[in-house]
Amino acid sequence: MRPPICDFCDRDGRDHPSLEFGLVSFRNRELLEQPSHPKGLLWFCQDHLARASELSHLDSHRALQRMREEGG
Repeated sequence: MRPPICDFCDRDGRDHPSLEFGLVSFRNRELLEQPSHPKGLLWFCQDHLARASELSHLDSHRALQRMREEGG
């Protein structure tokens, strides 16, 4: 499994052991393939997990774009 690195801000859980990380599945989950990582799941740190979860009805590209537009 890929280590917990926020797909929005790139914070790495190995460098920030006190941060919580979670996985979010987006609408295009079947198209997101990452070797040895659960199919279609992206990591988010505690600062971005709630918003990413709210946008999980979108495909991952659109959700990340919207988060950037909102300023994170």
